[in-house]
Amino acid sequence: MSATTTTRHWLIGLGFLTAYIALDYVSYVKPYRDVGITPWNPPAGLAIAFVFLEGLPIVPFVLVAPLLADALVRQIPLPLAADVIGSLLVGSTFVAGGLALQRMSHFDPRFRKVRDVLTLVAVAATTAIVAAGILVGLFLATGLLMREEVLIVIWKSTVGDMIGILTVAPIVLLWRTYQPWPALDAWMPLQLLSILAALVIVFGYQDATAFQLFYLLFLPVLWVALTYGPPGAVTALAAVQIGIVIGAEIRFGADPGFSALQVLMTALVITGLIVGAIVAEREDAAARLRDQQAALNRTLRIRSAGEIAATIAHEMKQPLTALATYGGIAAKALRDGDTGLATRAVEKVESESQRAATVLTGIRDLLRQGAINKTEVDLDVAFAQIAELLRSDLGKRGVALSFSVGERVPPIIADPVQLQQALHNLVVNGAEAIESVGRQGRVTVRAVRSGERDIRIDVADDGPGFPPAYDITDPPPFTSTKSDGSGIGLTVVRSIAEAHGGRFIIQSSARGASVSLSLPISGEIS
Repeated sequence: MSATTTTRHWLIGLGFLTAYIALDYVSYVKPYRDVGITPWNPPAGLAIAFVFLEGLPIVPFVLVAPLLADALVRQIPLPLAADVIGSLLVGSTFVAGGLALQRMSHFDPRFRKVRDVLTLVAVAATTAIVAAGILVGLFLATGLLMREEVLIVIWKSTVGDMIGILTVAPIVLLWRTYQPWPALDAWMPLQLLSILAALVIVFGYQDATAFQLFYLLFLPVLWVALTYGPPGAVTALAAVQIGIVIGAEIRFGADPGFSALQVLMTALVITGLIVGAIVAEREDAAARLRDQQAALNRTLRIRSAGEIAATIAHEMKQPLTALATYGGIAAKALRDGDTGLATRAVEKVESESQRAATVLTGIRDLLRQGAINKTEVDLDVAFAQIAELLRSDLGKRGVALSFSVGERVPPIIADPVQLQQALHNLVVNGAEAIESVGRQGRVTVRAVRSGERDIRIDVADDGPGFPPAYDITDPPPFTSTKSDGSGIGLTVVRSIAEAHGGRFIIQSSARGASVSLSLPISGEIS
């Protein structure tokens, strides 16, 4: 082991000891008699988290930490030998809990799955029960505890350790492993205010007990957990736990009923962690779905390109072969002075050239138009489907999405799949344009009646608009304003509009861009 590594271990160990004793000092409230059992024990969570993160090098510091805390903070009247043995045994339970988590390959310290939360709960409960049993045995052996108090002390110690582990361990684990932490949004001050308001009502409303109003604390915790996922959940829970300690000190004083309140806090901690994990699971599932869709799109583009290339090669092979053949005949005829043969060969060259142009036109029409399955489309329903598909993802980017259908807008006759694809492309393009300038914005989709026979669908954003050099009158295919764009999005939209007998119009300015699809109201379903 190098000197640098040894120094790092010592610095981390000393930092851990300092934090352990500091946490023990600030949380040493309402101890049960002179045995030092408190309603919550955050050092236990700190110890388990450090063992998980640092492994065996931190073990000696974890073993000695309870002894130092007893000497400096708790000052339990135990014989020195008994205190040393008890502290080492309690420290060993923390070591065992941290190493057990470390060896569980399925456990993710970022709490991205509900399974991770339940794993920590199981380890916390096991560690707390074992530590409580050690302490009770030690106190009985030294005469500090009466037999009739055994269940009370086991209960208080178990609940206190579980609260400490479930509150502090996730904070330390997430701080080291969760990158990047979610950015705070505009609701953050109101969320903090809601936590404070709930605590004030729970402990300040004298006509009801804190137990009756405890459910109010669930509301802000769940709000923060749903907004920020696991980091928000653990932060809110820590704030609530601190508030409970302060509020209970003011409301109850020496009332031992505070321990019962901590049982409710256990339920709140587990609920908050599970909700945070559910949010993370949904984010991961959405990310996997986006990756799968992107992979599928890439595969389809590659496959389509291959099919196009094969079609062009197959259809153009004969005209090109004929052109080469007749060109060679014409050249030889001119060298031999046979102008009649040369003339006939050049005529064949002209004929095969026209044939090649016809083939290319047919392929282009096939690719541009495709198969269209028209049916009656209710724009309210179509817009609702797009909103359900995109609103959550755009919200995470800071882009608001709104839809509106004007008065007297009847259903239209269109291919619903192609219409959805066109709107999807336009909304995503607008959102990416807003995101490219690093600010929040809005994409608006509006359907209005533009004439007796037409409906116009406008997709507008308040982004930077199209670059001045971009040809908005005839967008060139395979040319994109984005560094990773394919350049076919607007081309596809225009093809869909034209295939439905409609038009495609782009308007752009420094205040944003607007793309409009003008589609006929009705027609024969074909």
